Amino acid sequence: MFEIIPMDAPLGAEVVGLDLNRDRDEPALRALLTAFHHHQVLVIRDQQALDAASFVALALALGRPQPHILTHMRHPEHPEILFLSNVFRDGKPIGVYDGAAYWHTDMSYEAEPGTTTMVHCLQTPPGGGDTRFANMVAAYEALSDDMKARIDDLTVLHHYGNRQDPVEGAGSRTAASPLTEAQRRQVKNYFHPLVMRHPVTGRKALYGVSGSSFGIVGMDDAAATALLDELAAHATREQFIYSHRYRVGDVVLWDNLSTLHSASLIDPATGPEDSRLLHRISVKGLAPILQDAAGA
Repeated sequence: MFEIIPMDAPLGAEVVGLDLNRDRDEPALRALLTAFHHHQVLVIRDQQALDAASFVALALALGRPQPHILTHMRHPEHPEILFLSNVFRDGKPIGVYDGAAYWHTDMSYEAEPGTTTMVHCLQTPPGGGDTRFANMVAAYEALSDDMKARIDDLTVLHHYGNRQDPVEGAGSRTAASPLTEAQRRQVKNYFHPLVMRHPVTGRKALYGVSGSSFGIVGMDDAAATALLDELAAHATREQFIYSHRYRVGDVVLWDNLSTLHSASLIDPATGPEDSRLLHRISVKGLAPILQDAAGA
């Protein structure tokens, strides 16, 4: 049986002794999900033998994998997988390079928010390429009662991009990855609660206060931006953050409904020794075994 070891951090746990090619029966999956929803980030070590098809199978056990809007950076045989990489070919990155180097939560700019993101580390450089995670449950709980009462029923406008650096494709390393014209035509505005109650744990968390949040219903733009910026600054204080340094073989899962995350900036690869390559899958909905239990 595998072991769950809590991180010495505001969130996160390490999983050791688990083989994701083999240990995906119902008892193992339930134990993994229990740990995941409690710790919000799981780091499953030593999955070097996990292939792309098995990684997709794990995603199907966790919910509904959603191909990313960046179609040109998807795995050619498994479109659910998006490449994250600092490797360039013909002057262009083969995967998302700097496009996630700001605090955000995945798929908050879609009608149905993403629930889980999972990445599999295939290559990592000696330094750089870390991912930082912020605990939005703890951030919400640390707010004053007056602030909680002020924000609990607010609704936020989301669309693709980064509120702090909104000019997509302008050369900044903290702007969202640029879209093609066809992709940009797919972008719409969607609305989500500012405070999200988790569908499994029932815990309240700040949701999407950084990244794709651009306004608040019933509030003028200046006041909305000021409030969102105040909450984002609060939520990304060091007391709420765990920074993950990848090892080859790591599979990392994070709960998008109760965290923010940010990639760290990294230089382009000069060769295999400083290359970074991760497979990433975004998931919507709950694990089928949780849905089955809810319907029983």
